[in-house]
Amino acid sequence: MSTRARHPVAEPTWRSVTALIEQHRRETPNKPAIVDVDRRVSMTFEQLANCVDAIARQFARRGIAKGARIVLADCEAPDKLLLWLGAWRLGAIVCPLDVLFVGNETARKLLDTIQPKLVVIPEDAPDSAAAGVNASVVRFTSWAFGDRMNANPGRDAIALAAEPDVQHDDAQPLPDGATISEPSDIASMCATSGTTGVPKIVVYDHGCYWLNGLDSIDLLGLNRDDRMLEYRSFDWYSAQILSFIPFLQLGSTLCIARRFSRSRFVDWIRDHRITVCAGVPTVLNMLLEAPLDVPAGTFASLRAMTCSTAPLSPVQWRRFEQLYGIRILNLYGSSEAGWMCGNRLHRRKVGTVGYPAAHITFDIVDPEGVSCAPDVEGQVVVDGAKLALGMLQQDGSLLPIRGTPLFTRDIAARDAQGFVRMAARMDDLIIRGGVKIVPQEIEEVMRSHPQIQDVAALGVPDPLYGQETVCFVVPQPGTAPDTEALLAHCREHLAREKVPKDIFSIQSLPRSARGKILRDALRQQWWQIVNSRRNMSERQCE
Repeated sequence: MSTRARHPVAEPTWRSVTALIEQHRRETPNKPAIVDVDRRVSMTFEQLANCVDAIARQFARRGIAKGARIVLADCEAPDKLLLWLGAWRLGAIVCPLDVLFVGNETARKLLDTIQPKLVVIPEDAPDSAAAGVNASVVRFTSWAFGDRMNANPGRDAIALAAEPDVQHDDAQPLPDGATISEPSDIASMCATSGTTGVPKIVVYDHGCYWLNGLDSIDLLGLNRDDRMLEYRSFDWYSAQILSFIPFLQLGSTLCIARRFSRSRFVDWIRDHRITVCAGVPTVLNMLLEAPLDVPAGTFASLRAMTCSTAPLSPVQWRRFEQLYGIRILNLYGSSEAGWMCGNRLHRRKVGTVGYPAAHITFDIVDPEGVSCAPDVEGQVVVDGAKLALGMLQQDGSLLPIRGTPLFTRDIAARDAQGFVRMAARMDDLIIRGGVKIVPQEIEEVMRSHPQIQDVAALGVPDPLYGQETVCFVVPQPGTAPDTEALLAHCREHLAREKVPKDIFSIQSLPRSARGKILRDALRQQWWQIVNSRRNMSERQCE
């Protein structure tokens, strides 16, 4: 049965970002808004409002108005967020782009599709970063030293300063911030991770940002006094709707690191009294692989740490909570739909992604489109106003997403209590002699072995069964896994057809920047191993 989770009747109505910032400036002008934990500087809501207005004026002097597309290329947070808010202050469309991640050639293709009016790059970026760009290019000076920021940058760069741009205040009036944007206006165009082929460009309006922000507040139990730590790239939609938008809606404090640091993690939590921290399985694995030696009470301020972007193993989940005493909230979302499910602080179940988010219609269906019974696996289908508008095509047209049910290609089951357990991606299914095998089932069994830290199961060609299962395992430090012992462990817990044909030990699993296992890269390694064995066998026969 399709379900739509209930949400409060009197929930907040949509307000523009500018109106929210102005409200926070009036009510809590001296409260820290953004904290740069790397450089130990912060910006109050009074300073944030001034900075956003100043950036908007500098954009306006360069011809930016409502509906114009601005690409933020290779901008790191918190600079990216200040530029982002300055663009939204004018009703412009923000297009974040990580050129270093996607590569120059792919970036050019994306820029050709986006057709921006302006491309913004760091002041110290090489000239090659702007080569061949069919748009105006402007540099910016980083907000790196708080109030000491130089308000008169060279090379006609945009200044990200915490103080008003008094030189131009009267020369460039701004539009009414409360009415410049509507929920149906396009807010951003964001490139997906692009692990296969050219990344897709997903188009969002302000309305879906608002609803996803409300869901984040509900999922995490966020309030105005929270201090959220975010260290993921804000190119990720997950970081935008988990941290950025709720911070604006609530007027809470957003603490930002440019990337995760195992050595500084404890200091960040303790020194900045972090209450909620973003997380991904890769970070949890890092903290499990080399545990931190911390005294009791170190994480007293931290009531929860999220985990999303990639599946979280129940074994990893339990190990982490037992070691650190940090409560994990596993969430499930996508670039196209935003948050679909999530565990809550007072209602969660290990091994699941919780139950459906408030502002989405959620169902699990069989191949005929009929809702699955409890504990029966099927395909996840979602619908509602929270979905992205669509995908931007190379010819500039929009391939719609919202308006019809979205079939996610994720396989899941829902228990009688409504908790959702993710099984696999349809693309990852292994079909052995007609039997469908979910790789995560094999991985969970393998992770339960004391010698195994991480594992990936995948299907490889087989002349008899069509596909066979092999596993790549990462051993626990200081161990040398015995293949026969691991196979015996699998035979004890798995049906015969699900026992892997072969097991390979490697130092680490290849993952994308967002923590997803790159199974195609593992298949290439498997081919190399098979060919090497074949060549060795042929030489021995000569």
